[in-house]
Amino acid sequence: MRGRSKFNPIPRDIGDYIAYSEESSTWLVNKVKRKGGSRAGKEIGSISSSGYLHFKFNQVYYSNHRVIYFLCTGIDPEEKQIDHIDGNKLNNKISNLRLANHRQNSFNRKKRKDNTSGITGVVWNKDRKKWMSKIENGGFKNLGYFNSFDEAVAVRMAAETDPRFKDQEFRNPHNDEHTPSPEMLEWAKQYLEDRIERLNWKEKYNV
Repeated sequence: MRGRSKFNPIPRDIGDYIAYSEESSTWLVNKVKRKGGSRAGKEIGSISSSGYLHFKFNQVYYSNHRVIYFLCTGIDPEEKQIDHIDGNKLNNKISNLRLANHRQNSFNRKKRKDNTSGITGVVWNKDRKKWMSKIENGGFKNLGYFNSFDEAVAVRMAAETDPRFKDQEFRNPHNDEHTPSPEMLEWAKQYLEDRIERLNWKEKYNV
């Protein structure tokens, strides 16, 4: 989603009329017959101009994914956004949805076409002629430059699973396509620990 959208509060009684269903292509169905001839069991939702499924309830439009999150968790997202973990706006399975703020949601976008490394957070630095690893943590953190692509990937992976980095849970699933060996990952964890200490990140950035 773009900008800081204002979202309509989800009616507390919406679950009396609408149900979450993983057998539905829209993930929502009518529980009972509603006004306008919508029969019980009918799939709910059509694709909006922004590419998300939405529907009208009591003359107000609601996004399917926001209502699904509410129905399954009891939590109204209110001013927060619901992030599609796999980047597919139409995959509204509850396991693919999570609460996020705008920055986190924007960060979990699909791999850019110009990202030739194929790994989010790993880029080729032309000036140094090395691979650079970076991660979002209240601003991008430079994790270092590496001659080896595998080393750069391993350090990025180590940072993603380090709880000191605030946004490690908002990682990109396509990074799983390149998994370092256990030995390489252990090396990367030690490298990251040394870098945090050497650059005094703990005090400066609350890492």
